Amino acid sequence: MSFSFQSVGRLTRVAALAMVAGLSSFSALAQETRLFVDDMGHEVEVPVDPQRIVSLRGEQITSPLLELGAALVGSSGRVDPGVNNGDPYVRGAYDALGFRFENSDIAWVGDPNEYDLEAIAIAEPDLILLSEGGVDSYEQLSLIAPAVVIAGWEEDLLARYRKIADVAGKLDVYEQLLADWEVRFTAAQDVISQTIGDPASISVGVIEPRSGSVRGFRTYDALTQIIHALGFSMPETIAELEESRIDLSPELVHQFDADFMISTYWPATGTTVQTIYELWDAAVPNWRQELHAARNNQYFMVHREEMRAVSFAALRSVLNILVSQIATRDFVPLTTDEQI
Repeated sequence: MSFSFQSVGRLTRVAALAMVAGLSSFSALAQETRLFVDDMGHEVEVPVDPQRIVSLRGEQITSPLLELGAALVGSSGRVDPGVNNGDPYVRGAYDALGFRFENSDIAWVGDPNEYDLEAIAIAEPDLILLSEGGVDSYEQLSLIAPAVVIAGWEEDLLARYRKIADVAGKLDVYEQLLADWEVRFTAAQDVISQTIGDPASISVGVIEPRSGSVRGFRTYDALTQIIHALGFSMPETIAELEESRIDLSPELVHQFDADFMISTYWPATGTTVQTIYELWDAAVPNWRQELHAARNNQYFMVHREEMRAVSFAALRSVLNILVSQIATRDFVPLTTDEQI
């Protein structure tokens, strides 16, 4: 029995709450609890050491829980014909962590945008974690188990990760992973210092062609997390944004020009490397000549799902790509005369 946010909204309040309350028939074990204030301001009594967590956002919540070794019993997951033979999979964790529902004891509890409330209740969670996109179902979910909203997609990725580790009772594991990450990151900084010098002298734009426009990203998961952390600059139009991204008309694409440009591709939705090139050709037919990065072979692509997961695995992958593509090769700097 699955319900989308819209369909739950169409039910009367009393009927919806009564139905979900009926699904949650298990007896909760006595647990030590603590107060946790989530990102929507809910004051939630959560288990100190949760043993049966259900996550309702794959790349943002399930992925870090898996990496932390948290007690996960259920997760939402997508179904796309070109991925996992059409069986459910967890976005981000499928690629970055190699997770498969079929090789685990973790139950699939519906699509990230269409939860299966019955499946969630059957999993008998003692804690439910969801993103702000699922707040329409918050009251129903709260009848099943303590529900915590993790928001702040514009927030620093590691801050989000720490928050998830905290509520899952895995801060100690997070700190161990963080210490290892800091060693790797410092080594990458040393390489950049030796080969480039000041990273701020190099501009890196995360730019994607779209139908009728070109999009620039100030924040985009692990990809921009590493760009900012390493100290690279971004095109001014992007760097000055308050929002996470901006769409420009193709004739303004020069505002996105940079020493290096990066796009992402996601074959699960038909967005392959080839289709990205086709979108560029349609939006800016002479982009290979007009844009500095493309003209000098300083444009490259990253598999979107390798960098979407909130995980140290995704951070390591992106760090390796950026160091190899930018810091260990000769390149042609963008000159002031080229910038418009």
